[in-house]
Amino acid sequence: MVETKTDDNDKNFVHNDANEKTNDGEKDLNNERIYDEEKSTKVEPEVNSVVDLVAAAVSTNDDPNLPCLTFRFWVLSTFFTVLGAAISVFYYFRANILTYSIFFVILASYIAGKWLEKILPTKKFHIRNWEFSLNPGPFNYKEHACIAAAANAGGGVAYAVDIIAIQELFYNTKVSFIVGFLLLLSTQMIGYGLAGFLRKYLVRPNNMIWPQALVFSTLYNTLHGNTTDTKDKIRFFYFAFIGIFVWQFVPQYIFPWLSSAAILCLMAPNNNVVKLLGSAYRGSGILTFSFDWNVIGSINPLYTPWWSQVNFFFGMILSVWIIAPLMYYNNVLDALKFPFMSLHSFDKDGNTYNQTRVIKSGELDITAYENYSPVFMSAIFAMCYFYYFAQLPATIVHVALFHGKEIWNQFKKTREEENKEDIHCKMMSIYPEVPYYWYGAIFFIMLIIAMILGETTGAHLPWWGILLSVVIAVITVLPIGIINAISNWQIGVNVITEFVCGFILPGRPIANVYFKTYGYTSLSQCLLFVQDLKLGHYMKVPPRSMFTSQLWGTLIGCIVNFWTMQVIIDAKRPYFDGTETDPSGQWDGYQSEIFNTASIVWGLIGPARTFGTESVYNILLWGFLIGFFLPLPFYLLHRKFPKAKFNLVNTPLILFGLSYFPGPHTNLLMTGFLVSFLSQFYAFRYKHSWWEKYNYVMSAAFDAGSQIMAIVLFICFTGITQVQFPTWWGNDPTTQSEHCFNLSE
Repeated sequence: MVETKTDDNDKNFVHNDANEKTNDGEKDLNNERIYDEEKSTKVEPEVNSVVDLVAAAVSTNDDPNLPCLTFRFWVLSTFFTVLGAAISVFYYFRANILTYSIFFVILASYIAGKWLEKILPTKKFHIRNWEFSLNPGPFNYKEHACIAAAANAGGGVAYAVDIIAIQELFYNTKVSFIVGFLLLLSTQMIGYGLAGFLRKYLVRPNNMIWPQALVFSTLYNTLHGNTTDTKDKIRFFYFAFIGIFVWQFVPQYIFPWLSSAAILCLMAPNNNVVKLLGSAYRGSGILTFSFDWNVIGSINPLYTPWWSQVNFFFGMILSVWIIAPLMYYNNVLDALKFPFMSLHSFDKDGNTYNQTRVIKSGELDITAYENYSPVFMSAIFAMCYFYYFAQLPATIVHVALFHGKEIWNQFKKTREEENKEDIHCKMMSIYPEVPYYWYGAIFFIMLIIAMILGETTGAHLPWWGILLSVVIAVITVLPIGIINAISNWQIGVNVITEFVCGFILPGRPIANVYFKTYGYTSLSQCLLFVQDLKLGHYMKVPPRSMFTSQLWGTLIGCIVNFWTMQVIIDAKRPYFDGTETDPSGQWDGYQSEIFNTASIVWGLIGPARTFGTESVYNILLWGFLIGFFLPLPFYLLHRKFPKAKFNLVNTPLILFGLSYFPGPHTNLLMTGFLVSFLSQFYAFRYKHSWWEKYNYVMSAAFDAGSQIMAIVLFICFTGITQVQFPTWWGNDPTTQSEHCFNLSE
């Protein structure tokens, strides 16, 4: 869902030394008073926050009497969660994944909320001692924040969707609704139980800023603040939404070449080396531009901070423009034997690996495996595992070096009054906290469901395997959470979990993906919950209202995820199982393909065979040791030259960029970097007044318009009805409209 931003006087300079200040945007709040009307007390905000970014973006005004879980909340949160869950699954099976825009939810729900405020009756209803109204007053920022929190929790695509998808596409196993729903629900909610115990370290500290929460806070304050400014932004949103909605019809339907404008292929149409370097669908995508916001917006270029994007883009460019071609043309790891950017697994003859030949009763048939073949991968895909191996130790070491002292000091703060020294903590102290036993109850109930599913659904994952996967999440969630809180990027533990399971339970592919999903999702959902808790902290939303909002969104989202996945697979199955190639290049289900390959590499065959001493991939295990040492030189340089900004070199983010391909098409690189530069560097520094007023509104409008147009095209033209635009040079289906390679090649 990866994402920084701040509006108002934010200098967008979120970096690893979160305590370092900028002078711009600092507020003098010495004369302000915050009143708690219920308790008749006042809080002196002698300092708004240690971090100026927070001071610039977060209001210190609060009205404790504002309602949160109103009738409007239940209607709008349900609508936007259903819409988001459907759109997210829709995009999950496409070539470029565009995340459901919560900016869109915030703006659209504001418009809808103000409309409901005008039309709903204000009459009060009484049921015994309970009084309620469909329209309790003006649409306020707290119920608004709860609506978006529900959509953020349930409006994405659950990671466990891929378990169901690969079972249906590659393992010939039909998953019932009950099993699928409980699988989605338990994987999504175990992490919520963990989140409650991390509030002290990832929510309360003022240097854990959570950049996305800052932007949302600014947007809420703007929409519910100055009326003229709000009208200007809404008007801009309408124009930008309509403009991108109309434009997307061109690269998505009429002129798909604009989605991947491969310049090198036009310059040297007969040179296969040049075409491989220029093609974004099969190669490196050098000098390939995209004018399709589905592609550009997939990396959030309008609201991820510049320093963070530079690290990320550096890793991507180094991987796919330099390392991958050098490996391929020097035949490293038998690269020439397999397609350049393939996500498939292969046998010794270079054919797609037939996993059904070596499976018996859900487990590896050793005799059949020995008579068939080891598993092989494309060189760039194999290198991704090297980068994954390096990510976790690099993350732990990076956090220990740059933030170890902060973490240790926070651990020592055991008294509640020490945690309330920040003004926002003081203001939140008037609201009842969510008890730890609420979190604990969710954690243990979902854990029991997970154990039952692992033992009874044919996954062959014992109960202690579920426990071990969750333990991995518990151990890694704090250092990864700190990286997420300061940089807006989240490092996953999916490869580490499947690595561990592959050794302890070899030959069990579905057990492996269950293990991975419970480990990875417990961590990622925990941090999603924590981020919204931080947003609630900024917006002064009662913690119990935020808690309820997220649980409701998660419940609705799981139901819609399962249903939408079934519709998409039924409509586009040949493009996902490898029997056909989508001529438009839009549908490929690469996420499920990666998931399936991982189930073979880690689960079916197992890491002992895939990365053992006799394997060509054994050398990749050095990633663990190399990752451990990678942050050290930059930390030492930062200590030696503290003003040189070496602390902005974030090795976990660089490794994240290195591992980004294969998967998404590389057509996002050129235009994505250009858009990021124009927004987060040029406009932020030289057109700041325009940037702070319209940048995030434009991001919301572009994401929303693109997503809605894609759904319209699927329903009316390319999906259900199959109404194709007349064939011409700009949409030639034999070349995927890119004019680099024919599909028959």
